[in-house]
Amino acid sequence: VGKHWGKPFRYEEMFLKIEELNLQAAQLIVVVSAPLKEQLVERGIDPHKILVNPNGVDPQKYSPEIDGSPKREELKVKDKIVIGFIGTFGKWHGAEVLTECFGKLLDEYREKIHLLMIGDGIMMSEVTQKIHDYQMESYVTLTGMIPQPEAPEYLAACDILVSPHVPNSDGSKFFGSPTKLFEYMAMGKGIVASDLDQIGEVLEHKKTAYLVKPGDQEALVQGLKVLIEDPELRQTLGINAREEVVKNYTWKQHTHKILEKLKELCPSA
Repeated sequence: VGKHWGKPFRYEEMFLKIEELNLQAAQLIVVVSAPLKEQLVERGIDPHKILVNPNGVDPQKYSPEIDGSPKREELKVKDKIVIGFIGTFGKWHGAEVLTECFGKLLDEYREKIHLLMIGDGIMMSEVTQKIHDYQMESYVTLTGMIPQPEAPEYLAACDILVSPHVPNSDGSKFFGSPTKLFEYMAMGKGIVASDLDQIGEVLEHKKTAYLVKPGDQEALVQGLKVLIEDPELRQTLGINAREEVVKNYTWKQHTHKILEKLKELCPSA
């Protein structure tokens, strides 16, 4: 990550040796996605001691029961269809892609929609530039970074939640397990998401989300249009997504999977 999309480590060779020692000595290695397991296996790590365990959510903290109306009043968007995004505006998170797509939607839905962007990061300058280019300052709210405990009330204020991730620029597999994805599902909202590796494995098109081709702006625009126009579909997708995340992706279940794998690998412990 540091080498390709961030700041390279000063002592990379030493860090790699330390990492290698830890990987070889560990009895169990937990990774959040299949591509990360593949990377470790390519480095000679025994695949049997690697557990792929996606991220999760606390379904009590993130819940459809949270009232979003006070936040909608505060943001002055109570009569709008609010399209929401939360996260660090990283290279592969697609925040700038969503912003441009929203700009393209304004001609048709100018008095109907509002974009709520929660977070900050290295792509913020591109996000703000696109807001300026489309002259949509009054249709977009940028919250900046917020305390984690406040996130659910912001998400509750939204009608549609978006995970617009784009493929890695170097051509490698998308190795993430976006926490926002499971938080979105737990909120019981209609989701538009990129059909990208784990995202497309966790979500099912037209059952728990509306999936679109990663990095395809026209596809994202069309996906957003579908959910803007169809409140019943938003509700159905949200109900299904909530059921799926409670069934399979809570932090309690995440921890249980680790403990079960540890018992399998170390039965005498």
